[in-house]
Amino acid sequence: MPPTTMIEQPGTKVRRTYCALKAFGYALFASTTALSSPEAGAQPYPGECISSEVQPEAIDLDQPRDQLQRQGDLLIPEGARIGWVRIVRRPIFDISDPEQDNVLYRALNTLNTPTWESALRAQLIFDEGDLYQPDLISESERILRQREYLAAAWVGVTRVCENDVEVSVLVRDTWTLLPSAGASRAGGENTTSAGLSDPNVFGSGKSLGVSHARGPDRTETGVNFDDPNVMGSHWRTGFAYANRSDGHGYSGYLEHPFYSERTLWRVGLSGVDDVREQSRFVGAKAIADYRRNQQAASIDVGRRLAERGVRKLRLLAGYRYEALEFERLPDEPALDVLPDNRTLSYPWLGFDYRENRFVEMANLTRLQRVEDVRDGMVWRTELGYSSRGLGATEDRIVLATDFRDALLATDASYTSYGLSQSGTYRLDEHRFENLQGTLSLDYFYGGAVRSKRWYTNLSFTAAHNLTADQQLLIGGDTGLRGYPSEYQQGNRRAIWTLERRYFPDWHPFKLFRVGGLLFVEAGRAWFHDGRNSGPDDGILRDVGLGIRLGSSRIEVQTMLHLDVAFPLDGDDSIDQVQVLLRGGSRF
Repeated sequence: MPPTTMIEQPGTKVRRTYCALKAFGYALFASTTALSSPEAGAQPYPGECISSEVQPEAIDLDQPRDQLQRQGDLLIPEGARIGWVRIVRRPIFDISDPEQDNVLYRALNTLNTPTWESALRAQLIFDEGDLYQPDLISESERILRQREYLAAAWVGVTRVCENDVEVSVLVRDTWTLLPSAGASRAGGENTTSAGLSDPNVFGSGKSLGVSHARGPDRTETGVNFDDPNVMGSHWRTGFAYANRSDGHGYSGYLEHPFYSERTLWRVGLSGVDDVREQSRFVGAKAIADYRRNQQAASIDVGRRLAERGVRKLRLLAGYRYEALEFERLPDEPALDVLPDNRTLSYPWLGFDYRENRFVEMANLTRLQRVEDVRDGMVWRTELGYSSRGLGATEDRIVLATDFRDALLATDASYTSYGLSQSGTYRLDEHRFENLQGTLSLDYFYGGAVRSKRWYTNLSFTAAHNLTADQQLLIGGDTGLRGYPSEYQQGNRRAIWTLERRYFPDWHPFKLFRVGGLLFVEAGRAWFHDGRNSGPDDGILRDVGLGIRLGSSRIEVQTMLHLDVAFPLDGDDSIDQVQVLLRGGSRF
């Protein structure tokens, strides 16, 4: 297999020389010993080796605890190098297990194209001949676990041969070519969707999908493609196209990301052309529609500046262009305020500071899967200046911040909080515009070994001087499952959620994982100056229950969400039972 494409860094030539000398030595040893002993040529290493008691063949990828096993019985010498990278690919179904040895499962194994070994090696951030570093091993495992086409991943040292180590990479494929369907009903309106997607086309690791959705606002048919490793490199590219009943959408990107915490640089290009009709809501009702045309382009670069232990600092810079145009539609009521056309054109500078500590947990937001949770801080800030001299409609200062930190990460609980902010300051009118800030707190309790867990979230959002095309809404997908999506609006929003989650170790047909929850929610959106925010401008509450269905073999990154919610407040215009059926990546 071809070696993984790596960035040329100090030591690369030494590594290549080392690999060449090692290969020459092995070849010489094999050729000389093969003449005297037929079996000697099968010896993989001309010296003593110590194998770990933890080997990939014995790991049950259906059990998160097995995947957390590490090789504590191996003593790895200082300065050891990675002599071999062994790829172990498991099929979707293990037909050596009597419960999985049937005609259907054998057929699916036969029809599925295993993920290419080259596609797996392209995800790794180490290569044969590299100096052994434990953090590169664990980060590669985290990267593999994020891939939609893999059900599970495990990476570890399985053999030590003098100053060389063998690293084994164990993965299991998932059946990825699958039709999808969804439906929901809220506020007396139905939304349906259907599609066909494959995030691992022919085992290449590339993603292709088509979809069709029909909702109260529009009908849309789309296609998308994504390649996370162009020609085996760490470059990424993708595009999406949507044909809508009220417009169209085109988008594309090409980037070399910070694919690893150790990557020195990044660069990215992207573009968007989007036309759609948009509604203005007052009192939970769409009073008028208007057309929104958006054209955007962006280029950015990044460079790692400093590193001290787990702390890393990156410098970011770029240029963005975004033009928004709005027009009235015929036969629609006239809006009291039509959004003003606006163009932002600005260079920007920023930084990204992060603490790279991670904790492996299970049953946090996924069903019986290992999750990598950051036990540290991430802080990203961007500051730009949009000038008329660059084609902008006004001179503005553009500021965006995203901050997240973990307060507690133990075997039994996890707590984190975050703060995000976005908006601009208009220099011609000396005022902020579309300024929004959100403060949130998440708490999980229960531990990986328990089948029952508690989860609660509290969030508060404040907005200032929103333009007519920007609204702060609550209900449905924006919080409070018992109410329509636009039931209240305002410039303040508060939401509290409490869930009792169930993660039974039930694995019917070795195919599905089932979870459940009971939930209570309360929230409100309002205007701080007392303006009308909806049919019921008080605190809204609902209760409900839900089922989560996820497959351990088919499209494992997506869970089926079925929620039944009962509103406890509101007026007579809403249904007393709200049913939502949709897909989601989190519990």
